[in-house]
Amino acid sequence: MSNNEKSDTVYSQYFTIIQVVINRMAQNTFLIKAWTITLITAILVLTFSIVNSLIFGVLLAITVIFWVLDSYYLKLERIYRRLYKTKVEEYNDNQKRKSMKLFDMDYEPYKILEQKLPRIMISKTEILFYLPVVGALICFLIISIILMIQ
Repeated sequence: MSNNEKSDTVYSQYFTIIQVVINRMAQNTFLIKAWTITLITAILVLTFSIVNSLIFGVLLAITVIFWVLDSYYLKLERIYRRLYKTKVEEYNDNQKRKSMKLFDMDYEPYKILEQKLPRIMISKTEILFYLPVVGALICFLIISIILMIQ
């Protein structure tokens, strides 16, 4: 194996490692969404006969906590995508490739470039999932109050 081929293999392994991290972050956001729906549904089913605003407060708190956590992993995924893109560009530029740090996973320089967490929380992908969940919880609260009054 020539020195150049070995070098290409090492770069390929490095890019694969970054891609694995990106996939893990994407998987985390998927699991968080699944857990959000599972917990809310389970609590609603178990406490449906008990009309209590405290339960809905807990459900809203759970939703917000998972929303923040989901947005955090989405932010990390985007940061690692920037890292990946930058490293591929460095690899394709022969001058930059010589000074490129292999297996450097430091994402701090890319953190500044990414949006802040509150901005990510109101991004389209997050709002389209969490806003209907919050809306459904509010509707359940209103319906349960109306049923309790009657």
